[in-house]
Amino acid sequence: MRCFDQALVRQIRSVFCLILGVPFFPAFADEAWLTRSQAILQALEGQPRPDWLNGQSEQLDVKRQAQQVVVASQAIRRNALSMGSESHQSTTSSNKPLTLLFVSFSLGESALKAIFEESAGRDDVLLVFRGPKPGQKLPALMADLKRLLKSIEPVPNIVIDPTRFQRWSVTSVPDIIVEQDNKARLHVRGVSSLSWLDEQLKAGKQGELGTLGDVGEIAEIDLLDEIKRRMAAIDWKQKQQQAIARFWQQQKFEVLPVALDDRERTVDLTITAPRDLAAPNGQWIVRAGQTVNPLDKMPFGLCLMVFDATVPAQVELIQHQSCQDKQARVMYLVTQLPRQSGWDSLKNLETLLKSPVYLLTPDVRSRFLLQHVPAVVEQSGNRLLVHERKLPAATGERP
Repeated sequence: MRCFDQALVRQIRSVFCLILGVPFFPAFADEAWLTRSQAILQALEGQPRPDWLNGQSEQLDVKRQAQQVVVASQAIRRNALSMGSESHQSTTSSNKPLTLLFVSFSLGESALKAIFEESAGRDDVLLVFRGPKPGQKLPALMADLKRLLKSIEPVPNIVIDPTRFQRWSVTSVPDIIVEQDNKARLHVRGVSSLSWLDEQLKAGKQGELGTLGDVGEIAEIDLLDEIKRRMAAIDWKQKQQQAIARFWQQQKFEVLPVALDDRERTVDLTITAPRDLAAPNGQWIVRAGQTVNPLDKMPFGLCLMVFDATVPAQVELIQHQSCQDKQARVMYLVTQLPRQSGWDSLKNLETLLKSPVYLLTPDVRSRFLLQHVPAVVEQSGNRLLVHERKLPAATGERP
């Protein structure tokens, strides 16, 4: 009776993969060609992944836009706006009242400057803008604020925070919310005077006080709505297609010269382990200094067909190549594909060969000492045999 330790088989297979650098892929018969190809391309060592596999670049742009809001708010507090003085950081904790004074450039520069002067030095007051004006960039908004804050010391607490406008449903300015424990302790519209507000708080006023003065529209855009609008306007399918096209334009191929003659050579995979290698369960696989030939432990199991997919004669020749081991699984590796029709060419090639097709990687090229194409790599005893095949003269191909 013969039994197999499956854990040991997996360990040997892991060593084999590590030494050869060749993954053992499962069957792909039920997978779509694009899914297969994408999975392999993601696994390629040393190869750049296309942007659309890492997430849409436009989504990253949206994230950067949102981050700019925070950066802009922080920049207002930095030396550029404080005119050389030290920034006065707010120390109000969440359980203490915080006065949110919602403002806009629609109030007029003179009114805004008065608000800035009255709130200077007030750690319990936060002046909130919704965003830049239509068509205005954040740096331009900051420049406008810097100009109004030029002679004010210390600089008041100012933020650009559209989320607070949405949270408290602020649709006009001025608008005051006295926030405490994440609740509105007092709410009043049409008032921007902090001294008046202080008197109301001392008198015990709280709750909804209504509109007690003139209010105006908000001149600035809602950055959150703008981000949503921009995302909705993006043609994601088109962007994905463009990213796919860019991938092939930027892809670095492992191009090999055409074989001038039929030639064979052997590759000895024997190595000396540089360090101990153990399985997760602690069982030793290889000791440091031990000489190992993985082909002594298990068969290669593959027959590699390496060729240039941009040369029709090589595609034709590789279709008629056979492997000595009829049980070995054929794996097609291409040195390059047409850049203008990369994905279509890959799809058509896989249909023609009725098998997945992979890109040749630098590590596989070096491990199998590949020099020319087309070539076939397969096991012969405890060595690998590399067959380089010259193109038939009838094809008209020239080296």
